[in-house]
Amino acid sequence: MKKFLVMAVAAIAMVGCAIEDTPAISFYEESYTVSSKGGELIIPVNSTGIDAVTISYRSSMDAWEIDPETGDRTPAGWIKLVKVIEHYEQTRELAQWDSGIYLQIEPNERGVERIGYVTVCSFMAEEKVTIKQGF
Repeated sequence: MKKFLVMAVAAIAMVGCAIEDTPAISFYEESYTVSSKGGELIIPVNSTGIDAVTISYRSSMDAWEIDPETGDRTPAGWIKLVKVIEHYEQTRELAQWDSGIYLQIEPNERGVERIGYVTVCSFMAEEKVTIKQGF
């Protein structure tokens, strides 16, 4: 009986080690296309927790408001992070769950297609999704 108990504990320990708790993040789509009218966009994310969200743009013109008199630049951008939506059921130490990135997209009045990138980080893992807006 003692030998069986030792074997059972060893088997359970081996099964427990089979689950790797590594940081992970992924989007369900590679890119999203939004209307020129703008609006709200929620991007589903599967991750081990969202630690940071950054927004960048293909063109630097989309990231700044430029004062025509002085040339001074103020951060602008046509994509605004409203909030990170958290929903999860923990199943392991570094649980993976579906979350959402809630964005506000401004109308496109420039007459050219705009492209932005939303990068989401979970611990050391990082993933980027493309946002395209027509005119």
